[in-house]
Amino acid sequence: MVNPKLSAITQIAIKDWLLILGLIFGGCCSNVFTLEKIVTTNPDSGNIVTFAQFLFIALEGYIHFFDKTRPPFYIKENKVPLKRWSLTIIMFFLISILNNSVFIFKISIPIHIIFRSSGTAVVMIIGWLIAKKTYNRTQIASALLLTLGAIITTLYKDSEFLSKRDEIESTGGFLETISNDVLFFIGIGVLLFAAILMALLGLYNEETYRKYGKHWQENVFYSHLFGLPIFIFILPKIISEFKALLEYPETFNILGWEFPKQVVYLGLNVLTQFFCVRGANMLAGNTTALTVSVVLLLRKFTSLLLSMWLFNNSLSKTGSFGAFLVFFGAFLYSYGSTQNKSPVVKPPQEQQMEIREEIEFKELKPNDKDDVEKAKLAE
Repeated sequence: MVNPKLSAITQIAIKDWLLILGLIFGGCCSNVFTLEKIVTTNPDSGNIVTFAQFLFIALEGYIHFFDKTRPPFYIKENKVPLKRWSLTIIMFFLISILNNSVFIFKISIPIHIIFRSSGTAVVMIIGWLIAKKTYNRTQIASALLLTLGAIITTLYKDSEFLSKRDEIESTGGFLETISNDVLFFIGIGVLLFAAILMALLGLYNEETYRKYGKHWQENVFYSHLFGLPIFIFILPKIISEFKALLEYPETFNILGWEFPKQVVYLGLNVLTQFFCVRGANMLAGNTTALTVSVVLLLRKFTSLLLSMWLFNNSLSKTGSFGAFLVFFGAFLYSYGSTQNKSPVVKPPQEQQMEIREEIEFKELKPNDKDDVEKAKLAE
């Protein structure tokens, strides 16, 4: 006889899983889809996309941090000094702008996904050089695979790479080909620089959490809220990019109103990002770090396949092999992070917390045994 209580618990668990997977695969994959819809037509729209995301997250965070007893701004008392957050705000702003602006350098969404998935190797190198961190053999092997996979995929990014070059050379367009290649590798350099900044930001935030506690929600809120004034320096660019989205000729009819498709995609991009992060939070709060890693890697792989299918993006066989190395290396790193490490003398701060790559989680439970490891896996 089935225990009614056990049956109810099972049903709730299934419902939770369906919701979580729906938010992650529906929200995150839709987020990539809307981003690609925008940058395919308007590749220079990275600033307006970043600004919209900052504005939405700041408004959503303000609801959480609202305190009617603290005029004039009505914000709860911060646990970490604002002076400490200042460097985080500047670095996070730069990272966000860089990651969303690389599309003007002929960087496709698949390359964007694959290269950012290989960022763990950069985090490990920076952690080893600056914080004197140590890693087990599995993690080191994964870093080598990530690096090798990123290099292979970058050099052999699509099936048209050599054929296009031969065709253009035969028609006298050699300089144009070289120019496109230079532009592409500048974009790769921008992504690499953003990955290095992210690794440094992770170390800085690690020290912040060691001193003041793991106030991740406060980090997310202030990094977006106080990042908004910095957009003043690129306000003309943001306005011009938004006007370009408004001038898009095709429209959606919503309740009898005509809206430019690109503006609708911008709004959907912001909303789906919120759903994506919320799903990742729920997953991290109810499962192990390894489960989070596997699900998020599957999500990235799904986004990659959808991008290739819906937007006719392609990778050569060599490029596909490189992509496989990246995803396998990322999984191997996550698996290696869950293994029991041999006793190693480490700095005191390292015994408290591992590097976080991105501060995206807003609802992790502070008492989870592997909450820090989960936070490293979000993006």
